[in-house]
Amino acid sequence: MDELIEKLNKQFGEKYAKFKLFDVVYDKLNSICTVCFLFPMTTLEISEEERSEILNFIKEFFALNGEIKVKFKKSFLDEPLIKKEVKNYFEEYHKGITPYINMDYITSKNTGLNVKIEIALNDDVLSMLDEGSLKQKLINFLNRRFIASFEIEFKENQDKLPNEIDAPDIIPVSQNAVIRYDVNIIKKVFGGDIAPKPEYIKNIFKPKTSCILAGKISDIVKKSFTIKKGKRAGEEKSYFAFNLKDGSATIECIYFCPKANEKTMDAIAENASAITLLFVGDIEKGLSGRLTYYIKKLSTCSVVEKVVSQIQTINEETLKTRKAVVIPETIETSSQETLFGEKAKYNNMIMDNEIVVFDLETTGLDPENCEITEIGAVKIVNGQIKERFGSFVKTQHPIPEEVTRLTHITNEMIADAPSLQDVILDFYNYTRGCIISGYNIIGFDMQFIRKAANKFGLKFDNQIVDAFIIAKQAGLRVTNYKLGTVAKALGISLVDAHRAYNDAQATGQVLLELSKLKK
Repeated sequence: MDELIEKLNKQFGEKYAKFKLFDVVYDKLNSICTVCFLFPMTTLEISEEERSEILNFIKEFFALNGEIKVKFKKSFLDEPLIKKEVKNYFEEYHKGITPYINMDYITSKNTGLNVKIEIALNDDVLSMLDEGSLKQKLINFLNRRFIASFEIEFKENQDKLPNEIDAPDIIPVSQNAVIRYDVNIIKKVFGGDIAPKPEYIKNIFKPKTSCILAGKISDIVKKSFTIKKGKRAGEEKSYFAFNLKDGSATIECIYFCPKANEKTMDAIAENASAITLLFVGDIEKGLSGRLTYYIKKLSTCSVVEKVVSQIQTINEETLKTRKAVVIPETIETSSQETLFGEKAKYNNMIMDNEIVVFDLETTGLDPENCEITEIGAVKIVNGQIKERFGSFVKTQHPIPEEVTRLTHITNEMIADAPSLQDVILDFYNYTRGCIISGYNIIGFDMQFIRKAANKFGLKFDNQIVDAFIIAKQAGLRVTNYKLGTVAKALGISLVDAHRAYNDAQATGQVLLELSKLKK
């Protein structure tokens, strides 16, 4: 795409320097290639002469045996439109943060073609973000959709805490989760370390950044081009084009190769059929209109025999009789009676069901890429908190320092913890036949639980009762609906927040108190 714009400007003397290639779509069935350009909002209109000039250039550039269409789209910099695209970016690339992105907390101001965007986030969320990297990725995303110079600023927002925000209902895991599998890295080739969790090519339907894929390559071709601008103008640069296949599907790949890596890529090309490769790269629409994988990192690897296939064969009897690793503990509680010997008047939902109230601690906010470090839960039976369930979980990757500062869970604390498989199987058995509850779990905790369960062929299809939603419906006189605030308003102590069991215990007490309110 960059080459097309360069040639367009070279031929017409920078006449169209402010134009940007927005999209190229090729309709193979009807042999129609549609090229769409963005032009600045400061440009009034595109004349018929200019349209014809660009169309003739495009025909010559592509030299296709078919119809060429050229469209022009004005890059309006209206605030609602920019805010919508910012929200779209987080929904597409940072689903874990999306529940905390409120349109009212995104501001956009432009002076001419200079746009400043401010995004307000709670400090807990901000502490888990790599602001520099996120800013650049967001700017790159917006640059594909607008013609402007963007400046991004993240601000701390004390008024909106994560537990105060309504999260969307979860789409079942089978429809929405990224299914990944395990590989063992044999040797890092170039580009840094890769977390060995590729996804299947067959599940790639749209552009995606930092996508991990693995498989064997074929049809590898080495090509070269000349850099035409900048300090390196006139320098020859190589790139490799090839196909990557993982057994589920095939995707086209491009790797722009530094000279230092050319011999390595030549050697890989010669032995392509004998080695399995692990990649990190960005998936974008290529010039052909098809999704193309642009490679950044490469390691050799071997595919691990999947645990899922073994666990999915476990029948109900095996699940019930397996030896538990995490053993629930009985909690000695008072009878929860009043001074007159009358039981507290909880509603039917409390009295007619066993309810497991749980909370998680994790290595980050994104359930697709982050891991569970701790599960804590209590079980309510006949209106009393009878049992506790709790365990650290051994992660595959180190806990980030900023997460340790927040949760006080260290890598040493989870070093000898049970595996995710053991903990999730025990938690699954613990919740059988129960209502599952927690605080704001619909938008966060249940996503992690369902993703983990899916790895082992399990399905949490329990009824969900979110105490956060009940608290908002109760008409409490509180300044916000953070768990600590609601607990305090109900006379409940929350000690050592951001630890799973403590939060689960407080949430269980909150649920009991809320059930006594008429509203």
